[in-house]
Amino acid sequence: MIPSNTSLGVDYDFFIFGPNVTCGTLGSAIRCSTTNPYASNGTNNHTGMNETETDTGEGPGPDGNAYIKSLDVLPGESYFIVIDRPFGSSPFDLKWTGSATIGGSPFPDGPNINKPNNLYTCNSSGIAEFDLKQNNAAITSQNNTTLTYHESLADATDNLNPIQGNYSSNLPVKKIFARVENNFNGCSKITDFEVIIEDGPIIKQGITIERCDLDNIGNLDYYLTDYNTEILNGLTALNYHIQFFISVLDAQNNMNPVPSIYNSEGNEILYAKVWENGNPNCYNISEIELIRNTPPVIEDFSLVQSQINANNNSFTLNIPNAENYEFAIGNVNGPYQSSTTFNNISSGFQTLYIKDLKGCAIINSEIAVIGYDNFFTPNNDGINDFWQIKGISPVNASQNSIQIYDRYGKLLQNLNASEKGWNGEFNGKLMPAGDYWFRVQLRNQQEFTGHFSLVR
Repeated sequence: MIPSNTSLGVDYDFFIFGPNVTCGTLGSAIRCSTTNPYASNGTNNHTGMNETETDTGEGPGPDGNAYIKSLDVLPGESYFIVIDRPFGSSPFDLKWTGSATIGGSPFPDGPNINKPNNLYTCNSSGIAEFDLKQNNAAITSQNNTTLTYHESLADATDNLNPIQGNYSSNLPVKKIFARVENNFNGCSKITDFEVIIEDGPIIKQGITIERCDLDNIGNLDYYLTDYNTEILNGLTALNYHIQFFISVLDAQNNMNPVPSIYNSEGNEILYAKVWENGNPNCYNISEIELIRNTPPVIEDFSLVQSQINANNNSFTLNIPNAENYEFAIGNVNGPYQSSTTFNNISSGFQTLYIKDLKGCAIINSEIAVIGYDNFFTPNNDGINDFWQIKGISPVNASQNSIQIYDRYGKLLQNLNASEKGWNGEFNGKLMPAGDYWFRVQLRNQQEFTGHFSLVR
């Protein structure tokens, strides 16, 4: 016996019992050495047996030289060796000599075993049972052996507390030790593997299903199975089953599933349960939010035109909850903008399109953008023959005042929105080409002035 630490303070003793005794009835030792290498002035801390020694026992303390007489043994005999370490700390090596060791070890060979694959299962509750016998054939196929499974290496070494039947685990990963013993000589070997509880199917969480209630009927049919592909998140559909439930508890217990075409008023949460075919305990649950969108309802809005221009007018909409909408002028296909201010808009009546951000629907309304032409040509060619303010509603036209003056301030014409406009005459007389001024007073108390050109 050779300790790895060469210090004389590391002292190993040994005892040999036999032949053919049992662990419970060892009897007296037939060999023992308890010599202390330091006390006996030894040159090293080795101990053992050899053929030159004549004593069968020595020690303790300074007595002896740490070696005793070797044993003569017969085939088939068995012996117990007890190794004790009274002092120091160190591992050691056993060196076997003698004719009994020629061609091999004095110990009989252990059984032939292999390290098996890990065992996997899936259970969302975190507790699962494993049939450890699945690994029997992978561990050994040798006859006349006994295979047992143990929870700890210590139990496997001492052959204690073998696992009976299926093994129940509540750990994501648990190491199991397999012990295989030769039934003839009692030699054993140990290997290990892991039992692993995996999570349920990895599915997409937080699915939102939106529908638009165009008719404002209050409830809609939601086609739940249309979202199976999104829920499975890349998993092969043929390997899984999906059902929908009103509560997590119903989903966990597989109770009261709802139909795949589900009628709801929206603003409701459902739960999609996905499990492996043939393994209902291997499941996962995803939350499904049902949303019912309604078309935009604009009860009232106003338009503020801070400045009246001849062309390229700007205005701002005053509209409730404007942040929920997008807006376009003149074309239902847009472009849409989130800003309520529009620039470079032609004067006159325009169509305003309002689209809710959920894309549920688009509504439209006619708006009036106040403006006027910079010039007109009253030559009866049918083009620009009249000058008029644009964008004033003809409804209650008399409540809006439009007055035209020459450059000296002389009133030439009073107009209202229901008329074609000024034809360039005063009291039947053609007015000369040049600049003319106007003043507008709207029924909302808005006033503005400007000028334009008469071209002949």
